[in-house]
Amino acid sequence: MSRFKLLIALLFISVSSFAQIIRPVHWTWKAEKVKNDEYKVTFTAVIDKPWHTYGMNIQDGGPVKTSFAFDKNADVQLVGKMTETGPKMKDMVDDVFQVKVRLFEEKAVFEQTVKAKKGAKVTGTLEFMACDDKSCLAPERKKFEIVIP
Repeated sequence: MSRFKLLIALLFISVSSFAQIIRPVHWTWKAEKVKNDEYKVTFTAVIDKPWHTYGMNIQDGGPVKTSFAFDKNADVQLVGKMTETGPKMKDMVDDVFQVKVRLFEEKAVFEQTVKAKKGAKVTGTLEFMACDDKSCLAPERKKFEIVIP
């Protein structure tokens, strides 16, 4: 019986060592001064080929949209709406979800203007989903912290 348990354990270890975690979207963020106490907070997603990720405005029933939840902070005030751009941004009806989507290939840039005190921290969580032409990965959440310069 102990040989059987050892065999099962070795089998499990060998199978799990072949599993790979696929992370085709790589995020960075920064803050730049615009004027006085206004700063532009920029989130950049570099996306491996052949993957893509989605924009912020997608109908219900579609893929998980990219979203940003900013933590409340008395030293930070959001100004206006967040914008999204990218060199390979496409507006289309998704074949799988059958809803209108905006998708980004290679790179996506999301920007939010904030009023903040120097040294304040802009914190929160972003959520996104990556897909290729065959499958989608589970939605992923990332915490962010940006110190105002």
